[in-house]
Amino acid sequence: MSAKANYFKIGVFIVSALAITVIAIVVLSGGKWFKEVVYWESYFDESVQGLAVGSPIKYRGVQIGTVEAIEFVGDAYGPELGSEDRQRYGRYVRVTGSAAHATPHLSEEEHAASLASSISSGLRVRLTSQGVTGVVFLEADYFDPTVYPAMKVPWNPHYEHMPSAPSAVTVLGAALHNIARNLEQTDVHQLAGDLDALLLDLSKLVKETDLQQVSREAGRTLAEFQDMARQARRLIENPEIRTMISDAAGTAEGTRHLVADLSQASKQIKIASERFPDAFARLEGMVQRIDELVSNKSHDIEETVENLRMMSENIRELTDNAKRYPAQLFLGEPPPRAGATKR
Repeated sequence: MSAKANYFKIGVFIVSALAITVIAIVVLSGGKWFKEVVYWESYFDESVQGLAVGSPIKYRGVQIGTVEAIEFVGDAYGPELGSEDRQRYGRYVRVTGSAAHATPHLSEEEHAASLASSISSGLRVRLTSQGVTGVVFLEADYFDPTVYPAMKVPWNPHYEHMPSAPSAVTVLGAALHNIARNLEQTDVHQLAGDLDALLLDLSKLVKETDLQQVSREAGRTLAEFQDMARQARRLIENPEIRTMISDAAGTAEGTRHLVADLSQASKQIKIASERFPDAFARLEGMVQRIDELVSNKSHDIEETVENLRMMSENIRELTDNAKRYPAQLFLGEPPPRAGATKR
């Protein structure tokens, strides 16, 4: 009975230990076994010294994945490459990385479209050194796509292709190499000879120059400037000048008022010109109505004019009789003469 009990305790202990080990592995791994992982690959035309499998992949300082494999493009895609492509791309280093799926809710087509949009906006990976320790990791960030365009590959990548950008060390080395090459092409001896000749000419010019004369000329020039400054000060302090300045200010103010009045007058003229067609139309209508009235009442007007003419003649006759026979105006016609017979 005791032997059987010991075996039972040993079995429970082993199972518990295995369970604890599995739980510890899951906890320490951050639960990445339960996350969806995506793989991608990138290609580098430079040394990847310091980069190893398991090196971190960071996006702006935040770790998002790890390096899974490092190999040459010629080894990975040799059968797909022709002789020219093998000569050109065989030396490239293929780095495969893995990262947690950032958009698991998207379909494969939507995920591919999102990645293509990010690449078009300048998403690239490059080698980055961590301090002076020599430890290298991959850094993902956005760069100018016109400066670092995405490389077109003549093979079918096994995973999604993430374009790369040269590391800062490579860029700096290329710049220094260009500077050194330009210096090599420069005629240093000719440049040194020209500089020596320039220094000799300057020394000769300094020796031949009369410094005392130059000093006296500078002193006279300075005295003339001081005299001009005093004259300008006296001119400014002159009361007449101040009065002229005040008058000029008043004239400017009056000019501003005049401009304002002219602007107001122009606005009124503009308003009147806008109203003129309407007034002209009303005047034309009035003239037409007068013409119609005259044409309709022409007979009555002629009769009235004739009556006025006759009235005028009667008044003239009456006036002439009043001048010749004033008494007739008040007494009427004279009585008939005595003994006169009526006819």
